[in-house]
Amino acid sequence: MTKPVFVKDCIIGEGIPCICVPVTGKTREEILSQTAEAVKAGADLVEWRADLWEEENRLARVEEMLFALDGVLKGIPLLFTVRSSEEGGILAISPEEQTALIERAAASGKTDLADVEYLRDPEAMKRLIRNLHSRGVAVIASSHDFERTGTREELLEKLDRLDQSGADILKLAVMPENSEDVEVLMEAVSEMSRNHTQKPLIAMSMGDLGQISRIRGEAFGSSVTFGTAGPGSAPGQLPVAELREKMEAFHTV
Repeated sequence: MTKPVFVKDCIIGEGIPCICVPVTGKTREEILSQTAEAVKAGADLVEWRADLWEEENRLARVEEMLFALDGVLKGIPLLFTVRSSEEGGILAISPEEQTALIERAAASGKTDLADVEYLRDPEAMKRLIRNLHSRGVAVIASSHDFERTGTREELLEKLDRLDQSGADILKLAVMPENSEDVEVLMEAVSEMSRNHTQKPLIAMSMGDLGQISRIRGEAFGSSVTFGTAGPGSAPGQLPVAELREKMEAFHTV
């Protein structure tokens, strides 16, 4: 049975999946405007994709930006993400640079969760996760594949490696080639949730083919889904209102 993770008023791992809205702005003005729209749309979580921020000195200015975001979020938890180009972002960043930026964000006290691309450098990321926990920041160990899905066994092996990271929540995003790939993802995540971990899982099959995985997360063990209140961060994301309506239609008490 999943043990929920509590982040402010958001309960991850219990009931209908939380809706996280990604903020993808390039400038301070765009970031704050998109955050306000996410709050207005009813996001349960907001993810700041700091890799998309067109700031030359991210490390020096990230705390200032986080304090500005905190003034807009109105108590909604913030997920801080620096997505590397290796996992679908646009930023060519080394694990060392990525770690430094995440740690600086955590030091601000304005980051509730952090995304860690664990499989890039497992030993370094384990140290990062321990440091984040020492600052009271919950951690999502993530893996993204924008090329393929893989077999059920490969997905379970990847989830098991993420589970060994020490993170609080495990995230897996893959790209399907057909509907069978979507079923494979949902079956693997269901198996992991039922029999191998008590940690909340986040899983999605991307693109139009995978939209059902964003809606039916509660049925197969995914605890967070990503919706839009403006520009999205990955193919297949739906607007928050539409996503919530569809999830509630499938909800079983």
